[in-house]
Amino acid sequence: MLNTYQSFYAKAVCWSCLLIPSLLLTTPNFSVLVIGFMILASIGYLVRHDYKAQLKRFDKIVIFCLAWYFIGAIPITILDGETGRYFQGGARLLAAIPIYLALSDLYKHGMIPLRKYLEIGIILGSIGAFILALYQFFFLNMDRVDGFLYSINFGYLACSLAFLSLSLSITSPNKMLLVISSCLGLVSVVLTFTRGAIFAVPLLLVLFFVLNANRIKAKWVIVCFVAVVSICVLSYQNSSSIKNRIDFTIYEFSSIANGNINNAVSSGDRLQYWLCAIEAFKQSPTFGLSFRERQQLNHQLFLENKIGERASKVQRGHAHSQYFELIASNGALGIITIMTSLFIPLILMIRHYRETSSDWAFSGSVFVSGFIIFGLTEVLLTANLIGFFYGFMLSIFFAQISFERHAANIEGTRVS
Repeated sequence: MLNTYQSFYAKAVCWSCLLIPSLLLTTPNFSVLVIGFMILASIGYLVRHDYKAQLKRFDKIVIFCLAWYFIGAIPITILDGETGRYFQGGARLLAAIPIYLALSDLYKHGMIPLRKYLEIGIILGSIGAFILALYQFFFLNMDRVDGFLYSINFGYLACSLAFLSLSLSITSPNKMLLVISSCLGLVSVVLTFTRGAIFAVPLLLVLFFVLNANRIKAKWVIVCFVAVVSICVLSYQNSSSIKNRIDFTIYEFSSIANGNINNAVSSGDRLQYWLCAIEAFKQSPTFGLSFRERQQLNHQLFLENKIGERASKVQRGHAHSQYFELIASNGALGIITIMTSLFIPLILMIRHYRETSSDWAFSGSVFVSGFIIFGLTEVLLTANLIGFFYGFMLSIFFAQISFERHAANIEGTRVS
């Protein structure tokens, strides 16, 4: 039986799971306010119930994953001595720890209908993002829709919502609504013309089918493949915007292949940013270089004719990749951060899914995989909205998996 504050917190978690995805792309950062409220409510829960950590091995791994990004940035922040920007990504994952601990503790007193609220929120969020994208593209005649964000970030989050919808649809009573919202979300992705997000779509579809190989009939795989190919061909033939974007991409790749990397304004510059990040890692493989040192290094690389002038002037030596940014600014500690923030969560979720066929673990696996792909072309976890959303969803998925592991252990004890 839940006491008064536990009942309040249970309702708060449910409504946050509805409000956060529904407000994610349809409002200017309102979902961050909801996450902020949940962080405070979670801390209040832990304090009010005099929480005494009795952490199991899984809990310790989760806390380490959520905390290391922040911890790993401490050395370079001290060495720099001028800015705390290095904590941007880590602070948002660190803030998810009290949500994970409070929700895990709440589950010991009874389950709550979290999934129902989350599904409604994702459906509303995907529909809202679709309507906003159509409005900006067809009525405002924007070349690339961006909602209240940059088009790149809008594309990543729309893709994330689309695959949350698709992964939850497998065993949901709201199957049709979730499939429709997934399709609408993918349309929103395309209208951003964000190649990093569009490129992720076929990869995530392959992962979706591979993980569900025993639950999806072969004919549906074929139908999906034919549908995707047909949509791509028809879109290229009938949409000048899509055609221009694809032609531009082909031109860039052709320029890079022919050695004219500076002619590839977007992709070429990104490759040069990555080269600069590798050079920064070589100079300081343990803790990385500060933003000022990276800017100086980039200028030196330009003088040595190793990169173009345009690429040498990027602010703070920004690498435009989660991976290259971390190795440049955090060195070997950044490599650990890459593992703890992205790959270890994926391993934990896939392993739990293989053992239990958990819907939560499956959806979490697809969700984290999306961010692993998105991170190749952008430093997305330092973005305010994306970082908080990723941390919040990790806390939800991990709390659910923790409960399922705990329940399985109890059941196993009873059987034995």
